[in-house]
Amino acid sequence: MIWNRLRTNNEITEGKYYFIIEMGKSHILRKEILGHLQKHRPGSTEVHKVEDCNVILVFCPIVSRAGTDIDAALNKLNTCPASKPAILMVFHHSFDPDKIVPDSSRFINRRNTLTVDCLFNEDVGLLTCNRNEEALAKIVCQFKPKVRISQ
Repeated sequence: MIWNRLRTNNEITEGKYYFIIEMGKSHILRKEILGHLQKHRPGSTEVHKVEDCNVILVFCPIVSRAGTDIDAALNKLNTCPASKPAILMVFHHSFDPDKIVPDSSRFINRRNTLTVDCLFNEDVGLLTCNRNEEALAKIVCQFKPKVRISQ
């Protein structure tokens, strides 16, 4: 069995189970992110009760205003135990892979929460760009495999 590690704000949670909070229409993005995660961290498993997870994945596409959409996602996230680490993925719609977007982490006060900003287009999903590559790398890094030592 593969166990993973989540490091957020210098706190470590062992486990491989994630719970998903999905805001708006993010099915294509969810599929891309989870496919990337499975490719790099096989064994990661979705659970359907927050009590059973080790980390919460929040998919937040921006459809109106960033602050409003992020607040809605945080309100939903805040119904979960604060002790559960979370990864908040904020998706900004764009046709331009070089678009500059504000750092969404400035809206976040919740402990144990990693925030990443991504660019997407509703027709193609995640754009191919450095911002998204860096965001995906950060997400995968949160699921570091735990080394098991046999006795």
